[in-house]
This record gives sequence, C-alpha cells and structure tokens, in this order.
Amino acid sequence: MGITPKDLPLFRQALRHSSAVPDDRPDIPDNERLEFLGDSVLDTVVGRYLFKAYPDKGEGFLTRMRSKLVSRHQLSILAKQVEIERVMEVNIGRNQDTSVPGNAMEALIGALFLDKGFERTNAVVIKLITAHFDLKAVELEDRDSKSRLLEWGQKRRKRVEFVLREDSDHGGRGKLFVAEVHVDGAVRGTGKGHSKKKAEQDAARAANRALGVSEQADATEGNQRTKPEEDRPRRNSRRRGGRNRPPGESPANGQERVSRVQRKPRPN
Repeated sequence: MGITPKDLPLFRQALRHSSAVPDDRPDIPDNERLEFLGDSVLDTVVGRYLFKAYPDKGEGFLTRMRSKLVSRHQLSILAKQVEIERVMEVNIGRNQDTSVPGNAMEALIGALFLDKGFERTNAVVIKLITAHFDLKAVELEDRDSKSRLLEWGQKRRKRVEFVLREDSDHGGRGKLFVAEVHVDGAVRGTGKGHSKKKAEQDAARAANRALGVSEQADATEGNQRTKPEEDRPRRNSRRRGGRNRPPGESPANGQERVSRVQRKPRPN
C-alpha cells in the first residue's frame, strides 16, 4: 500500500482475525472493530470519488456503482491481489470463509484512517481501486440478481456476503458449487451451480425472493431518478385516457379531470 505505519500494533490488530485470538487471552484485540470503521470510511471514499467522476449521473447509478465496488466479493478480490493473506493472523482454513480477506481489507482501511487521517486514506484507496478495477467494465455490468441484492444491502446498510463451497457429496461429473447468501450473519438464500457465478446467482435469486427485493421496482428506480426533468413523461400522459397537449392548452371547463375522477356525492 506504500505507507509506513506510525502505530504498528494498530495495523497488526487489523490483520488479526478473531480465530487467531486464544481463548485464554481475551485481552488481545481482533480486527472486528476496525472492520466496522473501515466499512464506513470505504463507503465515504468511494462515494465521494464516484460523485466527482460521474457529475451527470443520478443517485440510483451512483448507488449501484458503489455497491459493486465495495461488495464483499470485490473486496476479497482486491485482498487477494494485494496478497493480504500472506500477513494475516487467522486459524481457519483458507477456503472455509471467503469473506475473511475482504474483512481484513476493511479493517486495514480503518487502521489507515486512524493512523494517517482521511486524506491519506482517500488517496491510498482510490489508487487501489483505479489500479485493480476497470470502472468502465464495472459500469457496464448487467444488473443481475446479485447486483440487485448488493444494491439493496447498500441502501439499507445491511451486510451482504456470499459464502461458497464445493459440494463434496456431489456424485455427478464435474464440480458442483453451493453458495449461501448471508445478510447480517443470517442465511437468507442458498443456490447451486456448476460454476461459482451460477451458484451465487441462484442464491441471490432465492435471497431476493425471501427479502422481497422487487426486480422491476429496483431496476427502474435508478432510471427514473436520473432522468432530467424535461425528459420525464408528463403526468397526464400516464393517466388512463390522457393525451399529449400542446404547451399552454388545458382541459376545457375542467371536464377532462371530472371524467377521470368520479366523485361520490356527500350524504345529506
């Protein structure tokens, strides 16, 4: 990351998973508190970066982009690219919990914020993102079930994680993967597939159904918010029986409005 820590124990804590803390040494801090802080700092850094990078885009687009960039999946990819596992303290299997490297990445960002301040942290995070991710490719990603679920979690401040494992009991040919969607630690959807991506999509669809995440409402929300005012359809054109009028023309004697809204007479 190109930094020289002032508070080295703080960075060691950021790399210490709870599984590495002995039961008889509760005084040794793990990285969970720093992970919490890093999550908030990361949201702010990425949000500000996208706000400046896309001045003509609306809230829906910016939220989708941020949810993709700070998702647990992307953080785990970034953690592997910077080889964070080589310096982590963890006592679980490397493939047992795929969220551990991403969590450590967030904790490291939290430690960096406490040690160096916001502006230095901002510069380091943006450098990492631009070096390891193609923003154009992220922008063009299909808004599939997984993307919708991640956006839902981002808006509601829910922690959404995908946990993958290979089905060892599978007797057929080829590998079969099982994916679980964890929302704030609770399993809300499971899925299977012969690729990791298909298993995650299957699990995301199940979680969306369980959580009531509407595909249609979610897919149109961003587009409606990002349209300029002059491009939005006139309210009357969306009503039953409405028609497009030239500017300045109004219904004669209010008859069109009355014909649409049947008012019940008040009882004497």
